[in-house]
Amino acid sequence: MATSDTIVAHAIQQFDLIAPVQVVAQLTSVNHQNLLLQTANGDFVLKIYAVDQDEAALRYDHHLVRWLSWRSTSFAVPLPLRGRSIYYSRNMGDYIYSLTPLILGEAPEFRLLANGQHHPAINQWAYAMGTALGELQKLLQARPVQHRRPSALFQALLNYAQPRYDPLQLSAAQFGGSASDDELWAWWRSEAASLMEFVANEYPALPQQVCHNDFAPPNILMHDERVAAILDFEFACPAARALDVAMALRMIMQLDSNPANPWAVAEQFCRGYAAWIKLTPQEIAAMPQLIGLRTAIPLIWAISKPEPPSHTSLEQAIRRMQASKAWMHQQQGQLIALLQTMFAS
Repeated sequence: MATSDTIVAHAIQQFDLIAPVQVVAQLTSVNHQNLLLQTANGDFVLKIYAVDQDEAALRYDHHLVRWLSWRSTSFAVPLPLRGRSIYYSRNMGDYIYSLTPLILGEAPEFRLLANGQHHPAINQWAYAMGTALGELQKLLQARPVQHRRPSALFQALLNYAQPRYDPLQLSAAQFGGSASDDELWAWWRSEAASLMEFVANEYPALPQQVCHNDFAPPNILMHDERVAAILDFEFACPAARALDVAMALRMIMQLDSNPANPWAVAEQFCRGYAAWIKLTPQEIAAMPQLIGLRTAIPLIWAISKPEPPSHTSLEQAIRRMQASKAWMHQQQGQLIALLQTMFAS
């Protein structure tokens, strides 16, 4: 079994990296291992993909990133190097990896800091993120709609875990839980049924295009209060464009933690996005359901993995959904009113 050391050695040979080559940091990533390499050629990010990553599917986002790199944009995208291959990724036994020049910047942080306060730049960051998403989606409107193969998460949505798991029948017992958790999972089944109905009916009628599908602060690099780069296109595929907006709003407003006053950042994000794209009345009306759907996606993603997730992690995901749903139940009217104001013709 290959280790990160042997993959680094392989990358040195494949990409003609000049010594000294040092691994100076491991960068934060949810699904993959990212190593920061310092070399005489420059600094690079070595991305080692999860062992269940399909190479054909991986080429989809690499080709998309290459297509974006040919366009004039206000932000950078992480274009992997080709090395001694016609492909952007390198297959090494059970591992696939890519090498990308380092892009400088920091991920914005919208959660409370250690001092109990928010970062003073969150409003500027929210506006910059809205502007960048609008610009990105405007560009991607010209990208031919091509589905990923095999089926991608945002093409199949709640059906992505099939046939191993039926999201409408999930129970605590399937993941090592106890009878005391039955009420929590009953709530999930009810919510999943409601979301499935939305996906089958209203969702397909919303404007669709190629989307990023994970437009969240960890995948953004900020520099001087502007978006320097948009990262991680591994979930990119055709989807409802407003689902990207829902994801961004959910993350910058911190709905999972039931914040006291999320409206300023939401207004700034929408102001930036509206400079490029105006949401339709149908998209605005569907935003509560889209946020609910986007909050359910991490659980669907988790149960699709080769190794079953822990009951504890799934329980936490459901409780985050419940917190977001409770907030939406109280604040839906104000959210819709804000969106109507920001996207008025």
